[in-house]
Amino acid sequence: MDLRDYARAFASRWAIILVLALVGVGGALAVSKAMPQVYEAHATLFVKVETGSGSAYERSQFSLQRVKSYPSLVKSPEVLEPVIRELDLGLGLGELRGSVAADNPLDTVFLNVTAQSGEPQAASDIANAVAEHLGRQIRRLENTSGGSGVTVSPELTVPASVPAAPSSPRTSLNVALGGLIGLSAGLLFAIAAFRLDSRLRTSRDVEAAVGVVVVGQLPRHTARAGKPAEWGRNSKHWLAHRELLTNILLAGRGTLPPLLLLVPASQTAAGGFQRGNFALMAAELGKHVCVLEADAALSPAFGGDPGPGLTQALAGGKNLASVIRTAGSGPVSYIPAGGLDETERGFEIARQAAPVLDELKARFDMTLVESSGTSRPLNVNQLAPYADYTLVICRYGKTKRDELRRMFAELAATGHAPQAVVMVGVPAHRRPSAVLAVQPMETAAGRHVLAQSIDVNG
Repeated sequence: MDLRDYARAFASRWAIILVLALVGVGGALAVSKAMPQVYEAHATLFVKVETGSGSAYERSQFSLQRVKSYPSLVKSPEVLEPVIRELDLGLGLGELRGSVAADNPLDTVFLNVTAQSGEPQAASDIANAVAEHLGRQIRRLENTSGGSGVTVSPELTVPASVPAAPSSPRTSLNVALGGLIGLSAGLLFAIAAFRLDSRLRTSRDVEAAVGVVVVGQLPRHTARAGKPAEWGRNSKHWLAHRELLTNILLAGRGTLPPLLLLVPASQTAAGGFQRGNFALMAAELGKHVCVLEADAALSPAFGGDPGPGLTQALAGGKNLASVIRTAGSGPVSYIPAGGLDETERGFEIARQAAPVLDELKARFDMTLVESSGTSRPLNVNQLAPYADYTLVICRYGKTKRDELRRMFAELAATGHAPQAVVMVGVPAHRRPSAVLAVQPMETAAGRHVLAQSIDVNG
């Protein structure tokens, strides 16, 4: 994955990322509220040493050496039991030991006494009482020998004050950490989901899956979009179809393929290509275009003609000219699928496909047909040998990588590999503009080159 992939992963799942971040914040806040509040108070003792002999330096060194051992006295019964009696704490010796501590800052003669309690006043009282009795215990231990000439006098220089806020829980820190953990979980989930998601959304996805370029990305079409004649020259539909048409013209060195075969990669992609609109767009170039309805299950590109059609022409009941219709008063012709009664004679119909398709190529500059493996009256296996250019249709966010690969493998097995892919149903805000380039690559028929569509927006 590169930076663009990470950006896509996060942008496509931003809601989940946000939800997990909020869950982390909410969880941290709930835990903080459930935790008991603990207040912490601090008192400071200054250890003064007096001696009748020796220099000030010697007295200082003596103090620094001796004071290092004093913090361990804070948990002794001689210090804590008087505190329990004096303050009437109602605590056992072990409980009080767990709530007090002392330390000696490096190279100083200070002793810092810390006490914790669920009440701010109690924390302050315990810290001051422990500091006082610790000083008494130090004096008893150090000053028992009258002939030593050394007097140690711990003094309470900074009494403990009542803490204004609890030291635990640290709600702000917990919430920040909870939000960070939730955000990290959301980002990791987005990356994992992106890597496991095999749905195709960009030309880069398609090229990574099958190594074939995307020559068109058509936006979602609605009835309000109208027909090409109603599209503005800068509308998203006009630009997208013009881009696809330009790519196909580049592939054919300026000419349209006589038979353009459209093959849906999946059920969700079937019927997603606007055959009628694309035919009308091609006809604007002054070309004679025909839409061949080879799949009776698809909605027809131009109305629903119940009369004879392709089936009857293939079965020999009608000549081809008699089943060709004109789309309104426009320049596009179409051939309906016709009734399917005669499709039981599938073998005979398939044998007649060649002369019918050859006649269509002779009559029109381009014949446009969409077909799948189960289409009737003509399926993709029957049409592929006669196709001059084959486009596989995939639907944005619906067609999966394995579906596209399977369709390419099936077509390649027939000896007629597709030339490119067209993506349909692309949201307008996701459809990138493209820079066109042509890379010579002859097809089996030797008549077309491959048009590359380079996605400049990733």
